[in-house]
Amino acid sequence: MNLQRGIDKMKELEKYRYDKSVYTVAIGKCGVCYLCIDECPENAIEEKEPVKIDYNKCTRCLRCVEICPTGVMQIID
Repeated sequence: MNLQRGIDKMKELEKYRYDKSVYTVAIGKCGVCYLCIDECPENAIEEKEPVKIDYNKCTRCLRCVEICPTGVMQIID
């Protein structure tokens, strides 16, 4: 990912951060690195294939979307 695309992604994520009207979901084939689980401050992600998100715990901080190297973790509204 080039620098400009990375900056654009961060700006896009900022629009949705902590917005309870959006959801993060695992779309596609997870690379099973589980970086999202390690990054989640609320322990809202379970180690499954694909990962399972507990939306009662999830604060929509979007750290999982930022850290996912495969782009499987995405935002839907």
